[in-house]
Amino acid sequence: MSKGNTLFFAVIDYQQINQCFSNMELDTFWRLVTLHEHPTEKSCEVLKKRLSQLEQSELRVFDDLYSRHIKRLWDWQYWGAAYVLCGCNSEYDFLDFCNWLLSRGQTTFERFLAAPDSLPSLCEIPHKDNLPYPYIDELDLVPGLLYEEKFNDELVHFNVAITPVGGKKFKNNKKFLKLTYPELFDKYWFKA
Repeated sequence: MSKGNTLFFAVIDYQQINQCFSNMELDTFWRLVTLHEHPTEKSCEVLKKRLSQLEQSELRVFDDLYSRHIKRLWDWQYWGAAYVLCGCNSEYDFLDFCNWLLSRGQTTFERFLAAPDSLPSLCEIPHKDNLPYPYIDELDLVPGLLYEEKFNDELVHFNVAITPVGGKKFKNNKKFLKLTYPELFDKYWFKA
């Protein structure tokens, strides 16, 4: 892996995340984490293989960038979209949804942030048992587990599932959900 540009270390907020961070540029991060060409059930295996080529410092940076991107998604407006799409109703389900969304790549990720209701037009939604199933279990744990295996040391793991969700909680009623997420609602909401 190339070292990329060195950036003086400062606290980076979410608006600055599209700049180079330490020695890993975001294009490298996205090249590693984009997994849409692989079946979702193979995602952890593929990511581990890709990350195994990284040096110790690069793996730490990758993990930090991954956590920062998950934190960007940790908001009720995005959870509401996941709820309408696939009934996502727990922190761990939502984390698995966020893992899946990151694996779709930078363009899908950024467009979803700008317009969560547009997700069906951004990428194919996987199904399991004829139901939408946009989840990847434990993808967020791959860098830390690999780091421990490879370097006999632990990364500081940020458990986003115990972090308060940002924004205003969505209303769990049909009228609100249909108005807020019309495309998702029309395509995926279970009609009684």
